[in-house]
Amino acid sequence: MSNKLDIEKIKKEKKGIDILADIYLHAVFSEKLSPENLERIKLYGIYAQDEKQEFFQIKIPLNMGQLNLEQIKIISQIAKDYSDDFINLSSEQRILLKNIKLHNIPNIFNLLQSSDLNTSFEAGHTVRRVLTCPINGIDETQLFDVSDLANRLNKTFIANEDFYNLPNKLQIAISGYEEGCNTEFSPDVSFNATKNSKDVVVFAVKILNKTIGYISRTQVLNTAKSIANIYKDYGDRQNSEKNSFEDLVNNWGLNKFYDILNASINYKIERNIFTKNDIKPKKPRLGINASKIEGESYVGCKLENTTFKSSVFDSLHLILEKHDASKIKITHKENIIILDVPSKNVDNLAKELHEIGFNPFK
Repeated sequence: MSNKLDIEKIKKEKKGIDILADIYLHAVFSEKLSPENLERIKLYGIYAQDEKQEFFQIKIPLNMGQLNLEQIKIISQIAKDYSDDFINLSSEQRILLKNIKLHNIPNIFNLLQSSDLNTSFEAGHTVRRVLTCPINGIDETQLFDVSDLANRLNKTFIANEDFYNLPNKLQIAISGYEEGCNTEFSPDVSFNATKNSKDVVVFAVKILNKTIGYISRTQVLNTAKSIANIYKDYGDRQNSEKNSFEDLVNNWGLNKFYDILNASINYKIERNIFTKNDIKPKKPRLGINASKIEGESYVGCKLENTTFKSSVFDSLHLILEKHDASKIKITHKENIIILDVPSKNVDNLAKELHEIGFNPFK
């Protein structure tokens, strides 16, 4: 149905970012949403599952793929009370909940907000939440911890009206590794840490997985904003088959894109610098591994199934709490890493995880 809609006209008639009040109004009166509003609500991660609009599903994007104890508990509660009691791990580090009634969405959003989760800019023609590597900040082979930069990028783009109306989506990744993150797909834009001849960390700017130059860490945020603005201003809005960021870059070529990007900033993206290319083997993601944080380990679990009953998430919460761990990360490959396990507790935690179907021994 949405393929026949004029998406640009829909965006001009009403900002998708302003649709939240309408969602709540429709929820209260149990009214069906128009095809145009069905398109707009995707900005908040809400999708109709059927033409009668009996059920909806919600996609919850996770900041850097992470969940803390309180968030695990809230997700489980929502699945029990408002969904079908199942929790689905989805692509691009998201949680998917299905079979939701529209009138329950305000309550769900309130619960999410109470634990610092939200679905803003989950979909639509927006800059998506930045992707980071699974063991960022805890792997000693990493050149640079990009957590602060990733958070600043998310704060800049998510729910920012300046960046909600792109020709299509824009996916940015940032990595503390020279070779980037193994995401099984190429983000539109990547910033990968490396070191120059003076042993200073700089970032390679990669467009569609091709390096166009190098910038300092202090220039990452402004460069990302400039790239998003170029796409917003020059991306095709007439042909929905040719409106992706990749289409724009392929139409221009990398040299023209580089020139326009350089003209939009007050510093130069250096094309020719000497980099050390001192790539160390990454630590494994799966199994029990020593963290670079003294006294801690991380545990990567291979998942055979990415759909769980809420009771499994409850058990996960209890195991983490029992062993003084507080954070998990959902990886790009839809596995789970426990990030901060006291090393003295790690063997027992791993055994208990295995018992609930999270296998750390593969």
